[in-house]
Amino acid sequence: MKEIASRYAEALFSIKRDQNQLDETQGEIKELIKVLKQNPDFIMVLNSSYKEFEEKEKIIDKVFKGVDQDIINLIKIVVKNHRVIYLVDIFEKVNSLINDERGVLEGLVYSTEPLSEAQLLKLNNAISKVEKRPTDLKNIIDPNLIGGVKVVINDHIYDGSIKHHLENMKLSLLK
Repeated sequence: MKEIASRYAEALFSIKRDQNQLDETQGEIKELIKVLKQNPDFIMVLNSSYKEFEEKEKIIDKVFKGVDQDIINLIKIVVKNHRVIYLVDIFEKVNSLINDERGVLEGLVYSTEPLSEAQLLKLNNAISKVEKRPTDLKNIIDPNLIGGVKVVINDHIYDGSIKHHLENMKLSLLK
């Protein structure tokens, strides 16, 4: 799975790097990831064997009107090759490749509820200062935290969750 997504992602990344359009591409890719994750039925429509490719192509042109043509062409190729289920993975890999190119650290921020854009931006800024590099955090919901957040970047864990504090209190009481 990862290998398939990587091949498509590397192709788009290479084109956009050569065109010096990584900023614009990353912005569009992030929006597409959100939209596709919020609308899984759309992936099912593009993956349907009941629709001919030409019909799917018209849907893509209509839905993605205004999106960069290289991205639209990639989506069409992915649909034509029956790889639609990898579309989000492809876009996430493109985002990672752009981050690598820029020296941006990717990480995960775990929380009990989805974080707002403002909260995520504030966390990104705080962690960037600590890491001394820009960061790009992805929010993951983990109800086991009870409250607070936990950030994981490479081997570093910044744990401000209530669960972590309770575990520390338990350990200190047992000593």
